[in-house]
Amino acid sequence: MIFLIKILRLKLLKRFQFKKKKLRPTSSKVLGAIFSILGHRNLEGKIFLDLYAGTGAVGIKSLELGASQCFFVDINNKFLQNIKKKLEKYGFVDKGKFIRANCENQLSKVNGSFDFIFVDPPYKEDPFENIITQIVNGGLSNEKTVLILEHSSRQNIDKSIKIFNMQGQKEYGDSCISIFSRE
Repeated sequence: MIFLIKILRLKLLKRFQFKKKKLRPTSSKVLGAIFSILGHRNLEGKIFLDLYAGTGAVGIKSLELGASQCFFVDINNKFLQNIKKKLEKYGFVDKGKFIRANCENQLSKVNGSFDFIFVDPPYKEDPFENIITQIVNGGLSNEKTVLILEHSSRQNIDKSIKIFNMQGQKEYGDSCISIFSRE
């Protein structure tokens, strides 16, 4: 009888548990591809913005490749704290800025003009139009800004979004990288 009660209790607990937002880190293959695609663009001394930072892998890689600063933006404070620990480990903590914000409607918390902007929202969401509007209206981009979008390969992305035009696109399984610039 006690055994049955325990089973029923576990089933009820599972049914009413809230699902946590899961983290989908950029795979090492996609990470390598992003910087391979950007290969001809020098990151030395550039300022990088990592939206939906998650693990921070893309922003950290930008610092390893010479970016002078990276702003990590995520709504999850735990993610930002983990990124900060990684930056301390690699000796980049002074080059990281951390902003806790909802990327879809709080980009006004971000100040500055960025040379590279990486946007990697959850694949089930499609906030690109809204985010790019905030980037343009908020003065976060300049005439040389490169915009990098990571999205599901099943998702169609316009070849022109606001003032940005697609320069290239590569698929890696379910992931797709789209590169935009003002050119």
